Amino acid sequence: MTNNELKLIWLRESFPWMGNHSGYEQVCDVIPELQPARYQSLWKNSKPLSKITKRLLAPIVAKVKNSATYNETSAMQELKTLLSHLSSSWNLAHVVYLERTLGILPKWKQRLSYKLVATAHQPVGLWRMRRHHPEMLSSLDGLIVLSSKEVGYFEQYIPNRVHFIPHGVDIDFFRPSSVEKPQPRCVFSGIWLRDLETLAQVVDKVLAKEPRIGFDMVVPIDRRENPHFFRIARHNQVKWHAGISDEQLRDLYCQATMLVLPLLDCTANNALLEAMACGLPIVSNDVGGIPDYTRDSFADLLPVGDVDGMVDRIIRLANNAQESAQRGNKARAFAEQHLTWEKIALKTIEVYQKILTK
Repeated sequence: MTNNELKLIWLRESFPWMGNHSGYEQVCDVIPELQPARYQSLWKNSKPLSKITKRLLAPIVAKVKNSATYNETSAMQELKTLLSHLSSSWNLAHVVYLERTLGILPKWKQRLSYKLVATAHQPVGLWRMRRHHPEMLSSLDGLIVLSSKEVGYFEQYIPNRVHFIPHGVDIDFFRPSSVEKPQPRCVFSGIWLRDLETLAQVVDKVLAKEPRIGFDMVVPIDRRENPHFFRIARHNQVKWHAGISDEQLRDLYCQATMLVLPLLDCTANNALLEAMACGLPIVSNDVGGIPDYTRDSFADLLPVGDVDGMVDRIIRLANNAQESAQRGNKARAFAEQHLTWEKIALKTIEVYQKILTK
Protein backbone atom coordinates (compact mmCIF):
# COMPACT_ATOMS: atom_id res chain seq x y z
CA MET A 1 0.00 0.00 0.00
CA THR A 2 1.35 3.43 -0.89
CA ASN A 3 0.77 6.44 1.32
CA ASN A 4 -1.57 8.00 -1.26
CA GLU A 5 -3.94 5.04 -1.00
CA LEU A 6 -4.76 5.72 2.65
CA LYS A 7 -7.59 8.23 2.94
CA LEU A 8 -8.68 7.91 6.51
CA ILE A 9 -11.38 9.54 8.57
CA TRP A 10 -11.51 9.16 12.35
CA LEU A 11 -14.80 9.40 14.21
CA ARG A 12 -13.58 10.91 17.45
CA GLU A 13 -14.94 12.06 20.79
CA SER A 14 -13.54 14.07 23.69
CA PHE A 15 -14.54 13.47 27.30
CA PRO A 16 -14.72 16.17 30.01
CA TRP A 17 -13.03 13.93 32.57
CA MET A 18 -9.92 13.40 30.43
CA GLY A 19 -7.13 15.92 29.99
CA ASN A 20 -5.04 16.69 26.96
CA HIS A 21 -2.51 13.96 27.79
CA SER A 22 -4.96 11.18 28.67
CA GLY A 23 -7.10 8.82 26.64
CA TYR A 24 -7.12 6.76 23.48
CA GLU A 25 -7.56 9.80 21.23
CA GLN A 26 -3.83 10.42 21.22
CA VAL A 27 -3.19 7.59 18.77
CA CYS A 28 -4.96 9.69 16.11
CA ASP A 29 -2.51 12.56 16.69
CA VAL A 30 0.60 10.36 16.51
CA ILE A 31 -0.24 8.32 13.40
CA PRO A 32 0.13 11.25 10.92
CA GLU A 33 3.62 11.91 12.30
CA LEU A 34 4.67 8.36 11.41
CA GLN A 35 2.98 7.83 8.04
CA PRO A 36 2.07 10.72 5.74
CA ALA A 37 -1.34 10.21 4.16
CA ARG A 38 -4.68 11.99 3.96
CA TYR A 39 -6.28 12.15 7.39
CA GLN A 40 -9.46 13.73 8.63
CA SER A 41 -10.99 13.89 12.10
CA LEU A 42 -14.72 14.32 12.66
CA TRP A 43 -15.57 15.02 16.28
CA LYS A 44 -18.79 14.17 18.06
CA ASN A 45 -20.78 17.25 19.14
CA SER A 46 -19.74 18.34 22.62
CA LYS A 47 -22.77 20.65 22.99
CA PRO A 48 -26.29 19.27 23.44
CA LEU A 49 -28.37 19.00 20.27
CA SER A 50 -31.48 21.09 19.89
CA LYS A 51 -34.82 19.51 20.72
CA ILE A 52 -35.84 19.59 17.07
CA THR A 53 -32.63 17.87 15.95
CA LYS A 54 -32.98 15.20 18.61
CA ARG A 55 -36.57 14.59 17.58
CA LEU A 56 -35.55 14.16 13.94
CA LEU A 57 -32.76 11.77 14.83
CA ALA A 58 -34.74 9.73 17.38
CA PRO A 59 -36.21 7.29 14.77
CA ILE A 60 -32.70 6.52 13.48
CA VAL A 61 -31.45 5.80 16.99
CA ALA A 62 -34.47 3.60 17.72
CA LYS A 63 -33.88 1.61 14.54
CA VAL A 64 -30.16 1.08 15.18
CA LYS A 65 -30.42 -0.31 18.74
CA ASN A 66 -26.79 -1.41 18.65
CA SER A 67 -25.69 -0.16 22.03
CA ALA A 68 -26.96 1.37 25.25
CA THR A 69 -24.54 4.27 24.69
CA TYR A 70 -25.58 5.05 21.08
CA ASN A 71 -27.72 8.19 20.95
CA GLU A 72 -28.81 11.12 18.76
CA THR A 73 -25.36 12.71 19.00
CA SER A 74 -23.86 9.46 17.71
CA ALA A 75 -26.25 9.43 14.76
CA MET A 76 -25.42 13.05 13.93
CA GLN A 77 -21.70 12.27 13.90
CA GLU A 78 -22.22 9.38 11.49
CA LEU A 79 -24.42 11.45 9.19
CA LYS A 80 -21.74 14.14 9.03
CA THR A 81 -19.19 11.45 8.26
CA LEU A 82 -21.25 10.24 5.31
CA LEU A 83 -21.64 13.79 4.03
CA SER A 84 -17.89 14.31 4.25
CA HIS A 85 -17.45 11.40 1.81
CA LEU A 86 -18.97 13.54 -0.94
CA SER A 87 -16.02 15.94 -0.82
CA SER A 88 -13.12 13.90 0.55
CA SER A 89 -13.88 10.34 -0.67
CA TRP A 90 -12.13 8.62 2.23
CA ASN A 91 -11.65 4.87 1.85
CA LEU A 92 -11.27 3.86 5.51
CA ALA A 93 -13.22 5.00 8.56
CA HIS A 94 -11.93 4.30 12.05
CA VAL A 95 -14.67 4.46 14.67
CA VAL A 96 -12.54 5.31 17.68
CA TYR A 97 -15.21 4.40 20.26
CA LEU A 98 -17.18 1.50 18.82
CA GLU A 99 -19.76 1.20 21.58
CA ARG A 100 -20.69 4.89 21.46
CA THR A 101 -20.72 5.56 17.73
CA LEU A 102 -21.30 2.74 15.23
CA GLY A 103 -24.82 2.50 13.81
CA ILE A 104 -25.42 3.97 10.34
CA LEU A 105 -22.08 3.59 8.58
CA PRO A 106 -22.39 -0.18 7.94
CA LYS A 107 -25.51 0.34 5.81
CA TRP A 108 -23.59 2.52 3.33
CA LYS A 109 -20.36 0.53 3.03
CA GLN A 110 -21.05 -1.19 -0.26
CA ARG A 111 -22.66 1.79 -1.95
CA LEU A 112 -19.86 4.21 -1.09
CA SER A 113 -17.00 1.68 -1.28
CA TYR A 114 -15.22 2.23 2.02
CA LYS A 115 -13.94 -0.04 4.74
CA LEU A 116 -14.60 0.09 8.46
CA VAL A 117 -12.37 -0.46 11.49
CA ALA A 118 -13.35 0.23 15.08
CA THR A 119 -11.86 0.07 18.56
CA ALA A 120 -13.84 -1.65 21.34
CA HIS A 121 -13.28 -0.25 24.82
CA GLN A 122 -15.74 -2.09 27.05
CA PRO A 123 -15.10 -5.56 28.53
CA VAL A 124 -16.89 -8.55 27.06
CA GLY A 125 -19.02 -8.94 30.18
CA LEU A 126 -20.99 -5.88 29.09
CA TRP A 127 -21.41 -7.39 25.63
CA ARG A 128 -22.62 -10.68 27.09
CA MET A 129 -25.29 -8.89 29.10
CA ARG A 130 -26.45 -7.16 25.88
CA ARG A 131 -25.48 -3.65 26.90
CA HIS A 132 -23.80 -3.73 23.47
CA HIS A 133 -24.98 -5.98 20.64
CA PRO A 134 -22.45 -8.23 18.85
CA GLU A 135 -24.58 -8.16 15.70
CA MET A 136 -23.12 -4.72 15.01
CA LEU A 137 -19.69 -6.29 14.45
CA SER A 138 -20.46 -8.16 11.22
CA SER A 139 -19.90 -5.08 9.04
CA LEU A 140 -16.39 -4.42 10.36
CA ASP A 141 -13.31 -5.13 8.26
CA GLY A 142 -11.21 -4.96 11.41
CA LEU A 143 -11.74 -4.67 15.16
CA ILE A 144 -9.08 -3.41 17.56
CA VAL A 145 -9.41 -4.64 21.14
CA LEU A 146 -7.46 -3.39 24.14
CA SER A 147 -7.14 -6.71 25.96
CA SER A 148 -5.89 -10.07 24.72
CA LYS A 149 -8.72 -11.77 26.62
CA GLU A 150 -11.24 -10.03 24.36
CA VAL A 151 -9.93 -11.62 21.16
CA GLY A 152 -11.59 -15.02 21.55
CA TYR A 153 -15.01 -13.54 22.27
CA PHE A 154 -15.05 -11.25 19.24
CA GLU A 155 -13.46 -13.82 16.92
CA GLN A 156 -16.62 -15.92 17.11
CA TYR A 157 -18.46 -13.10 15.39
CA ILE A 158 -15.81 -11.82 12.97
CA PRO A 159 -13.11 -14.51 12.52
CA ASN A 160 -9.63 -13.33 11.53
CA ARG A 161 -10.59 -9.68 11.85
CA VAL A 162 -9.79 -9.03 15.52
CA HIS A 163 -6.49 -7.37 16.49
CA PHE A 164 -5.17 -6.86 20.01
CA ILE A 165 -3.29 -3.57 20.25
CA PRO A 166 -2.64 -2.20 23.75
CA HIS A 167 -3.72 1.23 24.90
CA GLY A 168 -0.81 3.67 25.11
CA VAL A 169 0.34 6.35 27.51
CA ASP A 170 2.12 9.67 27.07
CA ILE A 171 5.42 8.82 28.76
CA ASP A 172 6.87 12.26 27.99
CA PHE A 173 4.20 13.98 30.06
CA PHE A 174 3.52 11.31 32.67
CA ARG A 175 6.97 10.76 34.07
CA PRO A 176 8.59 10.28 37.50
CA SER A 177 9.83 13.23 39.50
CA SER A 178 12.40 13.59 42.26
CA VAL A 179 9.86 14.95 44.77
CA GLU A 180 10.38 13.66 48.29
CA LYS A 181 7.76 11.34 49.77
CA PRO A 182 7.99 11.77 53.55
CA GLN A 183 4.83 9.76 54.21
CA PRO A 184 3.37 6.88 52.21
CA ARG A 185 0.37 7.85 50.09
CA CYS A 186 -1.99 5.79 47.96
CA VAL A 187 -3.68 7.33 44.93
CA PHE A 188 -7.00 6.12 43.53
CA SER A 189 -8.68 7.52 40.42
CA GLY A 190 -11.92 7.04 38.52
CA ILE A 191 -15.41 5.59 38.81
CA TRP A 192 -16.22 3.25 35.94
CA LEU A 193 -16.06 -0.45 36.96
CA ARG A 194 -14.19 0.38 40.16
CA ASP A 195 -14.82 -1.96 43.09
CA LEU A 196 -15.86 0.70 45.58
CA GLU A 197 -17.05 -1.77 48.19
CA THR A 198 -13.60 -3.34 48.36
CA LEU A 199 -11.94 0.08 48.31
CA ALA A 200 -13.91 1.25 51.34
CA GLN A 201 -13.01 -1.87 53.32
CA VAL A 202 -9.35 -1.60 52.30
CA VAL A 203 -9.13 2.04 53.44
CA ASP A 204 -10.73 1.16 56.79
CA LYS A 205 -8.37 -1.75 57.45
CA VAL A 206 -5.20 -0.01 56.24
CA LEU A 207 -5.81 3.05 58.40
CA ALA A 208 -6.68 0.91 61.42
CA LYS A 209 -3.24 -0.71 61.13
CA GLU A 210 -1.18 2.18 59.75
CA PRO A 211 -2.86 5.54 60.37
CA ARG A 212 0.13 7.40 58.88
CA ILE A 213 -0.77 6.25 55.34
CA GLY A 214 -2.66 8.80 53.26
CA PHE A 215 -5.12 8.35 50.40
CA ASP A 216 -5.72 10.70 47.47
CA MET A 217 -9.10 10.15 45.80
CA VAL A 218 -9.51 11.55 42.28
CA VAL A 219 -13.29 11.41 41.85
CA PRO A 220 -15.63 13.98 40.21
CA ILE A 221 -17.77 15.80 42.77
CA ASP A 222 -21.01 14.82 41.06
CA ARG A 223 -20.06 11.12 41.20
CA ARG A 224 -19.46 10.91 44.96
CA GLU A 225 -23.05 10.13 45.97
CA ASN A 226 -22.21 6.60 46.94
CA PRO A 227 -22.38 4.98 50.40
CA HIS A 228 -18.90 3.53 49.95
CA PHE A 229 -17.48 7.01 49.38
CA PHE A 230 -19.36 8.25 52.46
CA ARG A 231 -17.62 5.51 54.43
CA ILE A 232 -14.20 6.47 53.07
CA ALA A 233 -14.78 10.16 53.76
CA ARG A 234 -14.88 9.55 57.52
CA HIS A 235 -11.10 9.40 57.59
CA ASN A 236 -8.94 12.48 58.02
CA GLN A 237 -6.16 10.79 56.04
CA VAL A 238 -8.26 10.90 52.85
CA LYS A 239 -8.01 13.88 50.49
CA TRP A 240 -10.45 14.43 47.62
CA HIS A 241 -9.60 15.89 44.23
CA ALA A 242 -11.76 16.95 41.27
CA GLY A 243 -11.50 19.33 38.34
CA ILE A 244 -7.71 19.25 38.46
CA SER A 245 -5.36 20.07 35.61
CA ASP A 246 -3.18 17.57 33.78
CA GLU A 247 -0.19 18.85 35.72
CA GLN A 248 -1.97 18.51 39.06
CA LEU A 249 -2.97 14.94 38.22
CA ARG A 250 0.61 14.11 37.31
CA ASP A 251 1.80 15.67 40.57
CA LEU A 252 -0.58 13.48 42.54
CA TYR A 253 0.89 10.39 40.91
CA CYS A 254 4.43 11.60 41.54
CA GLN A 255 3.74 12.38 45.20
CA ALA A 256 2.16 8.98 45.80
CA THR A 257 3.86 5.79 46.92
CA MET A 258 1.59 3.46 44.93
CA LEU A 259 -1.59 3.23 42.87
CA VAL A 260 -4.40 1.40 44.64
CA LEU A 261 -7.06 0.46 42.09
CA PRO A 262 -9.69 -2.13 43.06
CA LEU A 263 -11.53 -3.14 39.87
CA LEU A 264 -14.50 -5.27 38.92
CA ASP A 265 -13.45 -5.51 35.27
CA CYS A 266 -11.75 -3.52 32.53
CA THR A 267 -9.98 -3.68 29.19
CA ALA A 268 -7.37 -0.94 29.52
CA ASN A 269 -7.25 1.70 32.26
CA ASN A 270 -5.88 5.23 31.98
CA ALA A 271 -5.16 5.57 35.70
CA LEU A 272 -3.13 2.38 35.65
CA LEU A 273 -1.01 3.43 32.66
CA GLU A 274 -0.44 6.98 33.89
CA ALA A 275 0.61 5.80 37.34
CA MET A 276 3.01 3.28 35.80
CA ALA A 277 4.54 5.96 33.58
CA CYS A 278 5.04 8.09 36.69
CA GLY A 279 6.93 5.24 38.33
CA LEU A 280 4.38 3.84 40.77
CA PRO A 281 4.01 0.22 41.85
CA ILE A 282 0.50 -1.12 41.35
CA VAL A 283 -1.96 -2.77 43.73
CA SER A 284 -5.01 -3.87 41.76
CA ASN A 285 -6.99 -6.92 40.61
CA ASP A 286 -6.38 -9.76 38.20
CA VAL A 287 -9.26 -8.88 35.88
CA GLY A 288 -9.77 -8.11 32.21
CA GLY A 289 -6.80 -6.59 30.46
CA ILE A 290 -4.79 -5.71 33.57
CA PRO A 291 -2.37 -8.67 33.10
CA ASP A 292 -1.59 -7.39 29.57
CA TYR A 293 -0.35 -4.11 31.02
CA THR A 294 1.50 -5.32 34.11
CA ARG A 295 4.13 -7.76 35.33
CA ASP A 296 4.70 -9.37 38.72
CA SER A 297 7.87 -7.31 39.08
CA PHE A 298 5.86 -4.15 39.75
CA ALA A 299 2.19 -5.09 40.15
CA ASP A 300 0.33 -7.04 42.83
CA LEU A 301 -2.87 -8.34 41.21
CA LEU A 302 -5.35 -9.85 43.65
CA PRO A 303 -8.62 -11.72 43.08
CA VAL A 304 -11.67 -9.47 43.04
CA GLY A 305 -12.83 -8.80 46.58
CA ASP A 306 -9.60 -9.90 48.29
CA VAL A 307 -9.59 -7.12 50.87
CA ASP A 308 -7.01 -8.65 53.21
CA GLY A 309 -4.62 -9.42 50.36
CA MET A 310 -4.81 -5.85 49.14
CA VAL A 311 -4.31 -4.47 52.65
CA ASP A 312 -1.20 -6.64 53.15
CA ARG A 313 0.36 -5.45 49.86
CA ILE A 314 -0.32 -1.80 50.63
CA ILE A 315 1.21 -1.96 54.10
CA ARG A 316 4.23 -3.90 52.82
CA LEU A 317 4.98 -1.25 50.19
CA ALA A 318 4.32 1.58 52.65
CA ASN A 319 6.86 0.11 55.07
CA ASN A 320 9.56 -0.64 52.49
CA ALA A 321 10.55 2.47 50.56
CA GLN A 322 13.35 0.66 48.73
CA GLU A 323 11.08 -2.10 47.42
CA SER A 324 8.46 0.46 46.45
CA ALA A 325 11.02 2.49 44.49
CA GLN A 326 12.40 -0.59 42.73
CA ARG A 327 8.96 -1.75 41.67
CA GLY A 328 8.09 1.76 40.55
CA ASN A 329 11.19 1.90 38.36
CA LYS A 330 10.20 -1.37 36.72
CA ALA A 331 6.70 -0.04 36.05
CA ARG A 332 8.19 2.99 34.31
CA ALA A 333 10.54 0.80 32.28
CA PHE A 334 7.65 -1.40 31.12
CA ALA A 335 5.70 1.66 29.95
CA GLU A 336 8.74 2.93 28.05
CA GLN A 337 9.36 -0.43 26.38
CA HIS A 338 5.83 -1.39 25.43
CA LEU A 339 3.24 1.37 25.80
CA THR A 340 4.46 4.53 24.08
CA TRP A 341 1.98 6.04 21.65
CA GLU A 342 4.53 5.69 18.86
CA LYS A 343 4.59 1.91 19.30
CA ILE A 344 0.80 1.76 19.48
CA ALA A 345 0.44 3.97 16.40
CA LEU A 346 2.76 1.77 14.33
CA LYS A 347 0.72 -1.32 15.20
CA THR A 348 -2.47 0.53 14.30
CA ILE A 349 -1.02 1.54 10.93
CA GLU A 350 -0.27 -2.14 10.27
CA VAL A 351 -3.95 -2.94 10.80
CA TYR A 352 -4.98 -0.17 8.39
CA GLN A 353 -2.60 -1.58 5.77
CA LYS A 354 -3.91 -5.13 6.24
CA ILE A 355 -7.52 -3.99 5.81
CA LEU A 356 -6.89 -1.91 2.69
CA THR A 357 -4.85 -4.57 0.94
CA LYS A 358 -7.38 -7.37 1.40
